Amino acid sequence: MTRTSSPVHLLPRTRTAPMAPRLLAAALATAVVAALTLAPRRLVAPARGAFLERVDLAVPTLAGLPSLSVDTVLNALLFVPFGAAVALLLGRWWLLAIPAGFGLSAAVEFAQEGIPGRVPDLADVLWNGAGSLIGAVLAASAMGLWWLVRRARRGLRRDGWRAVGR
Repeated sequence: MTRTSSPVHLLPRTRTAPMAPRLLAAALATAVVAALTLAPRRLVAPARGAFLERVDLAVPTLAGLPSLSVDTVLNALLFVPFGAAVALLLGRWWLLAIPAGFGLSAAVEFAQEGIPGRVPDLADVLWNGAGSLIGAVLAASAMGLWWLVRRARRGLRRDGWRAVGR
């Protein structure tokens, strides 16, 4: 297997998993982002409050952060699954998940202009994009590790026990 010189192709060319589950994961991640960011704040507030209560119990260090910092962390966390799902969907083109995250976030902020209780914010776009970046890198790392494990297993099968005894 050869790699191309393009920086986008950081993962080798391999057979990929069926498209339907990856497409479903990306669609689900997009739907969750849309539901939580485009619904009026009064509809989302109970879910946000319940989540913050659980975070305070699980991670006491976040309890001391100001509300603005918690919102920043939540903005980034919201887009991690989106970045990961799109990266898994795109495979070798996983880097495109990062601008997709920024693009979705910008579209959400633009749409929030007309939603009662919502205020568009450029900082949200940046933190959402950072979440997409984190998700894409995690997914690409997992794909790369999976490829290495498969390659090692294939090598062991080809060489048999000779490779193990060396």
